[in-house]
Amino acid sequence: MNQTRDEVIRCRLNKMTELAKQRRPFLVNAEGRKGDWYIRIGGNGYRAVSLDLEHSLLGFASSSTNNIETVITHFQRKLKNKPRRSTPEKRAQAWLIKQAINDKLSLKTYLGLDGSLYEELLFALDEVSFGDNYHPPILRFDILAVGICDSGNFPVFIELKSDRELGQLHTQLRMYQDQLKRYEHEFKKLLKACVDREINLSKYGRIIVWPKSTGGRVSPRVESECDRYKVTIIESDTHDWSDVKDFSFHPYKRVYPPTTYVENPE
Repeated sequence: MNQTRDEVIRCRLNKMTELAKQRRPFLVNAEGRKGDWYIRIGGNGYRAVSLDLEHSLLGFASSSTNNIETVITHFQRKLKNKPRRSTPEKRAQAWLIKQAINDKLSLKTYLGLDGSLYEELLFALDEVSFGDNYHPPILRFDILAVGICDSGNFPVFIELKSDRELGQLHTQLRMYQDQLKRYEHEFKKLLKACVDREINLSKYGRIIVWPKSTGGRVSPRVESECDRYKVTIIESDTHDWSDVKDFSFHPYKRVYPPTTYVENPE
């Protein structure tokens, strides 16, 4: 019997929750794990992924597995497609994930958010995908974190843009939020399995991360749009991510708290 898109996604999210429960001890315990090793969770199982900046987010094996012990053995293999150079976005994404899993999942310091309204910002998942070729549309966001503020734990979307193009970001963020709301029951369980905290989906944080402008400032149009949709801008200290070895990030002006989405704010 053919499954509907909703049925497929709910099934995958429930499976990812069980995978996350098994992954958590490995993710938060550096003992026995190399710093460049990362186990990604997807709807089809675990993937052994590299956090080495020269081969960022490349897989060690051509297929996924549902067995945590098996995926650990995949790290002993040579990287698949190793000669290919990572894109700037993948370099920054890999760097952030690496810092987080080597610091009890914390992203806060590495995004320059110390002293901000966030008590903590915890890495949960990356490359979270909704839908497939048989169940469109296909949506995928870079990093899903959990922000802790105002005595609550809320989802935070983090999108990386090395070209500083805002494009359809606000539309994408709304679509991501709609998906989390649609599968609220499943996502509460999944995110709790990732960060070991109860999750509140009444609000969402939105962060865009990109290189510093050569002009030193964000355009008035972009600043206005991000203010309208409560998107926090995080900039790197460099203009180009292509060869950065050690990133440094800081917020551009205001840091917005998690908020409910307003489609047409006044």
